[in-house]
Amino acid sequence: MADGHHWSPVSRSTVRAFAAGGGLSVLYTAIVLAYSAHPATNVSVAGSLWVALAVQSAMALGTVGVPVFLWERYDIRSPGALLVVLLVFWHILVEFPPIGTGQGDSPGFLFVFAGAPLYVVLYAVLASGEVVLRRRGVALGTR
Repeated sequence: MADGHHWSPVSRSTVRAFAAGGGLSVLYTAIVLAYSAHPATNVSVAGSLWVALAVQSAMALGTVGVPVFLWERYDIRSPGALLVVLLVFWHILVEFPPIGTGQGDSPGFLFVFAGAPLYVVLYAVLASGEVVLRRRGVALGTR
């Protein structure tokens, strides 16, 4: 281009939001796998730890990365609120009766990964609802 500007199809804010979502997804997965590798837990990782990191990071991208991306890039916060509810439920509440047995039978974080397709659909519904409400001028407590 003659004017010296470099055209990029992706904005910097999109790259930053994607990096934040992807980075937090990998960090969450690494923390979960580190917990799983601890000898005091009854959790085992079948196969290679690197394969588990790759597969679970991809699933965490749906569970953790999507809401972080939407919040960072588009300031859509409702999927982030659902993410907090999911993490609190699967990591804390599921360990205590009446929801859980208190015995740690099944690590709740597995459901954080396994439910990723459902969570992405729920995030899309919440984000769509938030966008519709914003267009109608409903104040949602955002900037």
